[in-house]
Amino acid sequence: MKLQARRSPRGSNRPVKSLIKALRILDTLGESPGGLGITELSDALNSPKSTVHRLIATLEAVGYAVFDLPTSKYVLGSRVARLGEQLNHQSSLLTFGVPALEQLTRECGEASHLAILEGTDVVYISREESKEPIRISFGMGHRAPAHCTALGKAFLADLSDRDIRTLYKNLTLRQLTPRTKTKLAALLAEITTIRREGLAYDNEEYMSGLRCIAAPIRDFSGRTIAAMSLSVFKHKLTAERRAFFGQALLRASAEVSQKLGFNPGSKKFAS
Repeated sequence: MKLQARRSPRGSNRPVKSLIKALRILDTLGESPGGLGITELSDALNSPKSTVHRLIATLEAVGYAVFDLPTSKYVLGSRVARLGEQLNHQSSLLTFGVPALEQLTRECGEASHLAILEGTDVVYISREESKEPIRISFGMGHRAPAHCTALGKAFLADLSDRDIRTLYKNLTLRQLTPRTKTKLAALLAEITTIRREGLAYDNEEYMSGLRCIAAPIRDFSGRTIAAMSLSVFKHKLTAERRAFFGQALLRASAEVSQKLGFNPGSKKFAS
């Protein structure tokens, strides 16, 4: 039996035509290092100039396309390069992170997860299930709020209090269980402890009956680019096991971080 994680309904699977056209513009610009004008893009995509102009203006506004004044042509913007860099990060992260999850689950006998941060959500990118008949299962691509998950708090601890306040300035801390912290002051107080101890916890704040422990994974710059966690049913997390799991997580996350170029003496958590 599996305990399935919450997922929001996907709704319609019908493709968004305007988005497909915008992505085709990026593909076409990528194949044309010298850039293309509106007329050339219109011909290449077999789309009206007005449609192409509207779409590329949007891409330009968010940094995915740039208008080159001397040539009057559009070229790919810096945001595309940033995506490539993030993809490379994720590739290396999975190369080193997946074996670490496997070892962590073998050592601890519990499910382990690897996640990245997108906005105020964590996104699960890999998992290793336990061999227990009743399992905790968060599928790859599953999203969860950062403020009530151990993984998310590990990321938040890398930010300053000011940055966290800015991140949640116009947002409410959604309550998912009776234990979820819904006041930013309470979350910030907990983050202070996480920075000191190096481990983050979820005490049935995301799902009743479930407790998690997480540690950050850093790259060569010292930035937290991922987090690794163990998920345990509350009745199984004794004080002794909690201490053992915490040390195992710290070892595993440190090994992955070092393989990604992190110098352990360069940075811990933000203050």
